[in-house]
Amino acid sequence: MPGLGERWGRPPAEQQAIKVPGDKLMDMTRKIVRGQAYLDNSSFIEPPYEIECYLPEEEGLEEVKELLDSAGQEYKREPGLVIRRATVEGDPVSALYEITFWDQFKTYAVVGKPEAPQAPESV
Repeated sequence: MPGLGERWGRPPAEQQAIKVPGDKLMDMTRKIVRGQAYLDNSSFIEPPYEIECYLPEEEGLEEVKELLDSAGQEYKREPGLVIRRATVEGDPVSALYEITFWDQFKTYAVVGKPEAPQAPESV
């Protein structure tokens, strides 16, 4: 996972790890997003809104980081969490989140309404 790994140059035999299943990490991300949305504007994330969670890729996050840098707000829940949140204008529930855990790794989440399928055009 990007952001995690050996930092002290120890041989593999001396390294220890705590395994966290990916689905549990995404559950934790959803819980944090729901809590931050409630703290920010007393709103619950309920249908038709959905939360999509992502683990970061090594590359390709430039636009996301630029958006969070320019329009995001930062919330520190120290010592373990830093949450950056950028909302959609006119919709206090829809937002983009970056959650940093213990200054070690990040997860991302997007809250929004799913797009309705487009009807085929008539010929």
